[in-house]
Amino acid sequence: MARGKSRLWLIILILLLVLAGGGVFYLWPHLEGAPPEISLDKPVTHLGKSQQVFVKVSDSGRGLAWVKVSLVQKERKGVVLNQTFDAPGAPMAALKLAVNPLEMGMRQGPATLVVEARDRSWRNWFRGNQASKEFQVTVDTTPPRLASLSQIIRMNRGGTGLAVYTVDEDQAIHGVRVGDNLFAGWSPWPQRPKTKLCYFAYSDQTPQGANIDLWAQDKAGNKAVLPLNVRLKWKKFRSDVITLNDRFMNKVAARFASLIPSDRQTPLAKFLWVNQDLRKANNARIRAAAQPAQGFQLWEKGLARPLGAPRAGFGDRRTYVLNKEVVSRSVHLGVDLAHTERSPVKAVARGIVRFAGDMGIYGQAVILSHGQGVATLYGHMSQLNVKQGDEVKSGQTVGLSGMTGLALGDHLHFSVLVGGVYVNPTEWWDPHWIKDNILLRFSEAGMPLPTPPAGN
Repeated sequence: MARGKSRLWLIILILLLVLAGGGVFYLWPHLEGAPPEISLDKPVTHLGKSQQVFVKVSDSGRGLAWVKVSLVQKERKGVVLNQTFDAPGAPMAALKLAVNPLEMGMRQGPATLVVEARDRSWRNWFRGNQASKEFQVTVDTTPPRLASLSQIIRMNRGGTGLAVYTVDEDQAIHGVRVGDNLFAGWSPWPQRPKTKLCYFAYSDQTPQGANIDLWAQDKAGNKAVLPLNVRLKWKKFRSDVITLNDRFMNKVAARFASLIPSDRQTPLAKFLWVNQDLRKANNARIRAAAQPAQGFQLWEKGLARPLGAPRAGFGDRRTYVLNKEVVSRSVHLGVDLAHTERSPVKAVARGIVRFAGDMGIYGQAVILSHGQGVATLYGHMSQLNVKQGDEVKSGQTVGLSGMTGLALGDHLHFSVLVGGVYVNPTEWWDPHWIKDNILLRFSEAGMPLPTPPAGN
């Protein structure tokens, strides 16, 4: 009898242990203790009038129960978001929030963006695991103040302009906008950090009547725009008609045989790929290489004119005709200069080599940066004497002229770029233009030439 009772209790004990183990097995996931994880997709340091903030909240356990986002500034507190999630909780929430400090009554100055989240764990007496993260921000809803120090700026279509101006916020980005082109400004005077300058261009492709404005944007995204007083001369460019034939097109195709796609079978198809697709790709590479720049100018008294007699001018419009039909068009974005074969090609000013190598239709080419967005291109060379990263002096030989790329005779293709936009080089060779369009700007603003600091 006693043995039977003992066996019964043993069975009951085993059943209780099994039930307890099953209960623990069932309950344990509900009792996980990992709190939600909170992060921002992009760092936020400033909040403007309406700032987008991307918050990411995730939970690896039972999922999210709710997320709350608040903006706190001393005694003020504004709720940006208060969102709950139906059971079962969401494993992750990617939240795109619009934060409007002024609508919440916030003032200019420091504030705290607080993100709180709780999961659906049964921990803490069914209250779940809670996480909170604070991000220190600055409320700034006032746009930068701009003031132009330049009077009337006279410039040509396809030419260069210079603006000198002030921006009251040191950390704002700034420059000049011409139509759809945005040009970055520089701060070259340490003694006057709020005084800026920007070289800009009116591209030969920009429509007539485009707006020309100073612009600035602070860290909070506040923007300021101020029209510049620019008098634009609408220059017309020369037009040429080039008649194509199979012999000429086959000669061009032979130079780029390794690059031309295999589906371009006819002489015309091959020529069009070189003259249009490759030209477009090369110009994009040149613009990208020409834009990295130093904040001070490396040139003095303008840019020296390279050797050679002119063969083609800036902005020349070329129309290509085959069997009396127009098949292609292009614009010549530089000046062609012919001297003797393999004549020395010299740097027109002190500069840093941003590119040295093959550049498709421009052949063997060198790109020099002269500071503040001004760069020069030397193309069709037969020999390169410099490499990327070199610093060259004014007058230093960077290579020898040639007939590489699309050149059918020995010459130099020379281009000037401002902020990645091609401009007419002849302006930069003219001392009178330098005096009236650059030196005058510094004189109007009462500023010295922005030459390199000592040791540079």
